[in-house]
Amino acid sequence: MSLVRVDVTSKVKGKYENGHMNLYMGDAQVGKVVETNQGFQHEMAEGFEFDKDKIFRYEQENPNEVKSYVEGCDEGWC
Repeated sequence: MSLVRVDVTSKVKGKYENGHMNLYMGDAQVGKVVETNQGFQHEMAEGFEFDKDKIFRYEQENPNEVKSYVEGCDEGWC
């Protein structure tokens, strides 16, 4: 199944903790922003990406798509 990149920027909130900004989507931490000598560095959790000042999450394309309306076709009626 293929993955699509979904913009979730508006769903992410920042919380300053222990000298850096932790990023949360709901109760789950999805990344953090750390200031270094090179500027701000974004460290994102697996499945998330920071790109051009936006945060994206990779999701399955059409997760509720029905592949088959029946199961057990070995009975010969489908």
